[in-house]
Amino acid sequence: MGISVREVLDADFFKDFKVIAGHTGLNKQIQGIAILDAPDGYLWTRGREFVISSGYIFMQNPGLLEEYVKTPYFRNATCLGIKLGRYIKEIPDEILKEFDKHEVPLLSIPSKDSWMDIMNAINVIVMNKNIRQFKVGEIKARKFLDSSYHVRKIDKILSAIEYEMKFPAMLYDLSNEKVYYSSGRFKELSEELKIEDFWNPSFDFSKETLCDNLKMARYRVYDARYEKPFSWITVPITVDNKTKAYFVVIEATELIDYYDQFALRIGFLMIQDMYEQILVAQSIADIDFEKFIDSVLKGKLIGKDEIIKEALELNLGINNKSYAVVMRQTNNEIILSGFRDVLKNCIRGTFEPNYARMALIEDNKCLFLFKKDDDFSEQKNIEMITEKLNNLRKRMELEINGIEVAFGISDVPDFIYGIKRNYMRAEKALDIGKLLYPEDKFWAYSKLGAFAWLDIKEDEIDIMMKDIDLLLGSEEHKELVNTLKVYLECKMNYSLTAKNLFVHINTVRKRIDEIGDLTRLDLENPMNRLKLEMLLKLFY
Repeated sequence: MGISVREVLDADFFKDFKVIAGHTGLNKQIQGIAILDAPDGYLWTRGREFVISSGYIFMQNPGLLEEYVKTPYFRNATCLGIKLGRYIKEIPDEILKEFDKHEVPLLSIPSKDSWMDIMNAINVIVMNKNIRQFKVGEIKARKFLDSSYHVRKIDKILSAIEYEMKFPAMLYDLSNEKVYYSSGRFKELSEELKIEDFWNPSFDFSKETLCDNLKMARYRVYDARYEKPFSWITVPITVDNKTKAYFVVIEATELIDYYDQFALRIGFLMIQDMYEQILVAQSIADIDFEKFIDSVLKGKLIGKDEIIKEALELNLGINNKSYAVVMRQTNNEIILSGFRDVLKNCIRGTFEPNYARMALIEDNKCLFLFKKDDDFSEQKNIEMITEKLNNLRKRMELEINGIEVAFGISDVPDFIYGIKRNYMRAEKALDIGKLLYPEDKFWAYSKLGAFAWLDIKEDEIDIMMKDIDLLLGSEEHKELVNTLKVYLECKMNYSLTAKNLFVHINTVRKRIDEIGDLTRLDLENPMNRLKLEMLLKLFY
C-alpha cells in the first residue's frame, strides 16, 4: 500500500524537490526512510526505502557513491535523496546512468528541509492516503442500530485491506462467534489452522510485538512446508477493557512492510471505533426497549395503533411475529438487576444480533422477545429458542455464583401489539408450570392444558391443601395417596383400581375408607373429586 515517489513529489511540501535521474522509477513504492551517515550505512538498509543523505559521507569517502550504486542494496532502494550543492556539487554522468538503468530516482533535496520534517511529511501523506482508502462514508445506516450497516462496513474495510495490500484479512466476533473474511484466500492460506490459533496458537510459535498500545503482534510458525516462516498479524478489538473480537491479517511467507502497518492500524482503529459505536447504540436501544415494554405492560401504551407507532420508532419489526419468554431468578440471595452488565454480556454472547430483545422488567425478572423464523415450524422455533436459553442459563451460572433461573415460554407467536397478552401467557407458564413439572426449568404455555385457565395464588393453595396435608405430609400415607390418585383416574371403579395397583379389591376398599376418615372428604361429591384431582396433579 505504502506511497509512491510520484505521490510524495506531488505533495506541497516536496514541491522544491527535483528529479535528477531515474525518472522511470517514480511509481516505485516507499516503505520506510533510511539515512546514510556512515560509509557502510547502506548495509543496514532492507529495501523499498527512501534513502536520504546530506552528501557529507560521499565527500569524505571518495568513490563511495560509485561503490554503492553497484550493490544490490542500491538496486533494492526506492529512491535516493541528496542535498546537492551542500557537500556535493554535481553527480558524474556515469553514476546518473546507473540510476536510470536500475530505475532508482535520484532527488535533489533543498538545504532548508530537516530530516524530521521530511519524515513527518511522508508519514502524513501515508496516513492521509490510507484514510482515503478506508473511507466508508457512502455506506448509509437505515437506523442508529443497523446491524447490516456494520456488516457492510466490516466487509468494506477487510476488502480494502486485501485489495490495497494484497494480504487477506479476517475479523472474528467473539460475542456472536461470527467470522468475516476479506475473501476466500484467507481460508485457503490458513486451512491447517483453527480460528483460535490466530490469537492462542496450539503449537510452537514465535511472537513479535509490533505496537504495544494496540497489542498488535506478529505470530510466526516454522513449518517444513514453507521455505520461510509462515506468519500473520493479530490485533484484539477491545471495548471497556473487554476483548470483543480479533482482527487478523495473513502474511503467509512475506512480511508486511512498515508503511503498510500504518494501513493496518487505520483499519483496526476504524473497526474499534465501530464496536464502540455499536456498544453505545445497543445501550440506547436497550433503554428505549425497556421503556417501551414498561409502557405496554403498565397500560401507558394501549391500542394496536399506538403500540405500532412506538414500535416503528424503535425499529422493532411490526410485520414479524415473536415469541415471548419470561426469565425469573429465584434465589433470594441474588438481585439480578445488580448484574445488569453481566446479564447483557451473557445475552450478547449467546444470541445472534436481532435474534432476541431483552427488557429487565423487575429486579429478578426479564422479558425476551424472539423473532419467529418463518423458515421453520413453530415446534422447531421453540426447540431453537429453548436451546439458546439453556446456553444462556449455563453462561449465567458460570458468571453469577448461585443464580437460579427458570423460563416461562409463550409458544404462541404474535405481532408486537400482542406483547402484553403473550407476556401474561409466559407468566402463567412459569407460575403453573413449576407446580405441574417441578423438575423442569422451561415451561411452555401450551403444555399447561386446562390449567392455563386457572389463577392459583399461594395463599389459596394453602387453604385448599389443608384437606390433604395429612396425606401428603406423611411418608406412611404415601401408599394411600397413590391409591387415591389411581382411584380417581379410574373414575372410582374399585375393580379397575385394584387391577392397576396389582392388589385385591378389598384392599382398595379399605384404603379408600381410611382416606375418607383422615380427610373427612365425601368422594361422592363431584366438587371434592375435582379439587382432589387438581391438587394431586399439581403436588404429587
